[in-house]
Amino acid sequence: MNILDVKKASSLRLDRELYNYIEKLAKKENRSVNNYIETVLANARRFYEPNVETKKAIEEARQEGANLKGYTDMDELLADLEK
Repeated sequence: MNILDVKKASSLRLDRELYNYIEKLAKKENRSVNNYIETVLANARRFYEPNVETKKAIEEARQEGANLKGYTDMDELLADLEK
């Protein structure tokens, strides 16, 4: 199978400072800028869906959040903190 059949060419515009930073990181790993960006993006894909532990923490926070008192007045907040 030809690699060109699997990959799609694209281009993007980057701020010069950002490009220089990415280029430095790529050189540090002896990789091309293109390969470095491709790998970073591929690795980022797995962070899209939270893992089981994170999902559990989110649910706990939502449940506990319903019982939390909210403040619109700073003096009321400070008074409660002094109790």
